[in-house]
Amino acid sequence: MAKKDYAIKTTFWGVRGSIPTPGKDFIKYGGNTPCVEVRCGNTILLFDAGTGIRGFADSLRKEFGQSPPDLHILISHTHWDHIQGFPFFEYAYMKGVRINLYGGNTTSDIEKLILDQMRREYFPVTLFELSSDLRFRTLEDNPFHIQDIEIYYTHLIHPAMSLGFRVEYRGKVFVYATDNEILCEPEMQGYNERNIGYLIRNADILVAECQYTETEYRGKIGWGHSSIDQVIKISNAYGVKNLFCFHHDPRRTDKEIDRMMRHGEKIAKPPLKVFGAKEKMTFCV
Repeated sequence: MAKKDYAIKTTFWGVRGSIPTPGKDFIKYGGNTPCVEVRCGNTILLFDAGTGIRGFADSLRKEFGQSPPDLHILISHTHWDHIQGFPFFEYAYMKGVRINLYGGNTTSDIEKLILDQMRREYFPVTLFELSSDLRFRTLEDNPFHIQDIEIYYTHLIHPAMSLGFRVEYRGKVFVYATDNEILCEPEMQGYNERNIGYLIRNADILVAECQYTETEYRGKIGWGHSSIDQVIKISNAYGVKNLFCFHHDPRRTDKEIDRMMRHGEKIAKPPLKVFGAKEKMTFCV
């Protein structure tokens, strides 16, 4: 087998924000909610468990059958669109499969958050009835390690807070920063921009939500999301190399996303390159 000439391989399985979006106008970029696979060597990290996790499972089954390596799912936060695929994740029902879930927020630990999601009132199968070896880790150490991967995290401005993750592996950097309002209340503004800057500094890959146009954002201040202009501005300032615009608004059609990406390309400054995240898109560094 040929030696891999990259350190980090990223594959998008769900890129849509808020709610799954089917239909002919949403085919190019896809309509599934957030789920991003990151491979560092033989270690598989998964960021969020939206409906895109079903496509990830299909791919994993073709590669590993019913015996995949240990899986590591990092949850940014537990709003519906970021966890609604987990109860339908087929590997959670397979005996002998180990699934590690990382996350938590200011109100509860990650196990209780997922437990509440799978109460009988909301789903016919409870967390305790899953056959896989589920292990929960509410984050405390910063950074923390998964195998030989170093991972930093920080809280982002979003209702109930969201976690942004910075993965460092073999000299390369991947950052996942979704559901994040860059422009927030004035007393937090400077701190928030510096905090985001530390997270994304010199990232080889930045997956960041760019849900709104600048005009749209002015009517949605305080909703916990950012405009593409704001994300590109801070990416330019902190040396990001490849920005993948993510968490597309559920009403945003393929043609409208295309227009947003053309606008983003015009305001990006070298070395920054701007892409619209698409389902099944793969990018390696």
